[in-house]
Amino acid sequence: MIAIFAVVVIVGFTLTLFIRKSALKTNRLDVPNERSSHTSPTPRGAGLAVVVAFLLGLIALLVDNTISDEVFLAIAIPGLIVAIIGWLDDRGHLTSAKWRLIGHFACASLAVWLAGGLPELPLANSTIDFGLAGDITAVVYLVWMLNLFNFMDGIDLITGVQTVTTSAGVAMLLLISTESDLWKVFVVLAASISGFLFFNLPPAKIFLGDVGSGFIGFTTAVISLVVAEDEPLVAWAMIILLAVFVTDATVTLLRRLLSREHVYVAHRTHAYQHLSKKLNRHLPVSLGVGAINLFFLLPIAWLVVESEIIPIFGLLISYVPLAIVAALLNAGKKVN
Repeated sequence: MIAIFAVVVIVGFTLTLFIRKSALKTNRLDVPNERSSHTSPTPRGAGLAVVVAFLLGLIALLVDNTISDEVFLAIAIPGLIVAIIGWLDDRGHLTSAKWRLIGHFACASLAVWLAGGLPELPLANSTIDFGLAGDITAVVYLVWMLNLFNFMDGIDLITGVQTVTTSAGVAMLLLISTESDLWKVFVVLAASISGFLFFNLPPAKIFLGDVGSGFIGFTTAVISLVVAEDEPLVAWAMIILLAVFVTDATVTLLRRLLSREHVYVAHRTHAYQHLSKKLNRHLPVSLGVGAINLFFLLPIAWLVVESEIIPIFGLLISYVPLAIVAALLNAGKKVN
């Protein structure tokens, strides 16, 4: 596992370096505008390196018989299609939000089918089979996770910190509380973005682009479905560890919908964007997300996995405070 981790990090780092040099040479730059959080033209598309590194790591786990063919297909195939859609968008070949969304729903439907649908889940003191309604909910969940990671990938390091801390936290929970080998998938996911992090330290030298942020959000959500099959409490723990991203994106979206704004138009009204603008720095905000994940959300997630508290209570004490904070930070509001 150490060798796989090292190779995935090296591949991610090397490909990111190559993509950055190529983007600079061909002048494929993200030019800042009034809705941007960066001030200098910056290459993007490093997410392609993350995709390749992760899929190579996943193949290694398959060859090592750590994961089954079914798990590999459920994670890899829809995720690869999502990455292609994001890459086409980054290149300006798929600018229609309608067609991107249709593609996202198709990929999500495929992933849910390959994963065997939404399994029975414990909510309070009982386990519920949601049937077809659960599968439809799972499809919407995957599409929302894909897009909210796109929305939240707006300042340096934030998506990398979110992915690494979430993956490390879930890997630890699986390792100490279950006999599942799926913790290795999370190690590979953390490794795949670790090679990119060096280039994304403020001020960022390259961005993920939609090819990366969408892939990471979608893949994280698909893995949670796979985990839910055998370790449903760990799947709930994953949802808890995603609370910062989910609450900020959701509060922002709801407030913009109520204001009758076009939700697919780029903006700078997320809570994290308001905070980074107020501080005039990206790093404290991104590291703050990591701190919340590790020191607030992870202990709650652990209590859920150990059945010390029921999943619904864990979700409430995780999401309600963070949703209030997002609202107080004016998520979804235009602030002068």
